[in-house]
Amino acid sequence: MTFEETSGSAERFWRAFFDALPLPAFIVDEDVRILDFNTEAGKLLGPAPKSSLWRRGGEVLHCVYAERLGCGQSKPCQNCIIRNSVKAATEGLDTRRKFYQAELRGSRGAVSVNLFVTARRLPDTRTPQALLILENVKETVRLYHQQLGL
Repeated sequence: MTFEETSGSAERFWRAFFDALPLPAFIVDEDVRILDFNTEAGKLLGPAPKSSLWRRGGEVLHCVYAERLGCGQSKPCQNCIIRNSVKAATEGLDTRRKFYQAELRGSRGAVSVNLFVTARRLPDTRTPQALLILENVKETVRLYHQQLGL
């Protein structure tokens, strides 16, 4: 981008870049409240994805531990890789492809979802914010176990 470009075109540039990511990506605050999401993430958020804004990630993604007390309030939340990765990122530490087996509520009950979690702090924001990328690695884990003969 050149100096002559306006902030409007810069915003459009970054929006196009964000939406082009082939993985679900979110902009979240330090409490994992969703501030923005890309096109791929919108597909996970149901028929009205904008209703997910300002809600915590575990509630929006139907984490079984968020059902009773809310995202971040249950004892298992202390060890949540997503929550801890976002916390580390907002404190200036990067998390790259950290494995996490999330327990999510689907239409047929609880299901385990294997994820790689990446979080990185966004620069120059008034309040700490992070880019959070969730990569479903079910097929990768299946192939790994197949290779080991499990």
